[in-house]
Amino acid sequence: MKIFNKLKVSQVILGFIIASARFLWTEDKHIVTTNYTYSSKRVPKSFDGYKIVQVSDFHNAYFGRRSKHLLKAVEAARPDAIVITGDIVDRRTPYLKRAAVLIEKITKIQKTFYVTGNHEAHYKHFNKLYDVIGRSDVRNITKHSAELEKNGEKINLAGINDVWFFGDEVNPKTYRNFKQELADKVNTLPHDFTVLLAHRPELLPVYSENNIDIVFSGHAHGGQIRLPVVKGLYAPHQGVNPKYTEGTHEQNGTTMVVSRGLGNSRFPFRVFNHPEVVVVELRSEA
Repeated sequence: MKIFNKLKVSQVILGFIIASARFLWTEDKHIVTTNYTYSSKRVPKSFDGYKIVQVSDFHNAYFGRRSKHLLKAVEAARPDAIVITGDIVDRRTPYLKRAAVLIEKITKIQKTFYVTGNHEAHYKHFNKLYDVIGRSDVRNITKHSAELEKNGEKINLAGINDVWFFGDEVNPKTYRNFKQELADKVNTLPHDFTVLLAHRPELLPVYSENNIDIVFSGHAHGGQIRLPVVKGLYAPHQGVNPKYTEGTHEQNGTTMVVSRGLGNSRFPFRVFNHPEVVVVELRSEA
C-alpha cells in the first residue's frame, strides 16, 4: 500500500510538471493578434481603412522554424505597413541569425520600418545588426523620417532611438538631448498627420508635448505576469504595478499604442500574457 501511494504521488507530481511545462510553453508561443481602430478627422481620407501592423520586443524568440508562426500572423493581418518598435535582439542571448531571418522575411509581406530599443543600445555587436538592417529592405527611421502614401495623400512616419543611445539614464542631459532631438524631428515634418515609433511607453508625457497623433511603443512586455485585476505586475523602467503595459493611452491629443511584445528577456516566462501582434486600422472622420 505504501509503495502504491508513493507511485500515485509521483504520478501526480509528474503530471503537474508536464501540465505546467505545457502551460508555460503555450503562454510563451501562442501568438494573439489585437486589433485597434484609430478614428480622427486628421486622418487623410485616402488612409481610411489603412492598417499598420506592429511587431515589438522580438528578443530572438522562437516561433517555429524561421519564425514561420510569427510571419503567418503578420501576413494574416493584411498590413499596409509594418513597424518594428525595438528590441529585435536580446543582449543576453544575442542570437543574431534569428533576428536576421525575421528582418529578411518580414519585408516580403509589406514595407517595414524599424527603430531601436534598449537592448540594441547595449548589444555589443550592434554594428552587425545595423549592417543586416542596412542590407535589407527594412527602413531604419531612427535618423531619417519616412512618409506613407496612399492615393496621392501622405502622412509622416518618424522614429527615435531608445533613450540609452543618448547617454546614461541617470544623467538629466540624456533626457534633454532626447527631448530636443524629438522636437527638432517632429517640427520639420512636412505633413499634418504624424505617426511616431518610440520604444518606451513611460515617456508618453514627452511624446505628447509634440504634434504627434499616434505613438507605437513596446518595452513593457505586458507586465510579464498578468493577473485579472492587477494586470501587469512589473515592467522595466516602470517598476511594480506599471501604468503602461498594453492597449491605448491618450494624453494631450496624442494616442499611444503599447504592444505586449513577443519575446522575453531577463525573466524567461510569460504568464496569462500571450505574445502579441498589434494591428491599428486608421479611420478618417473627414
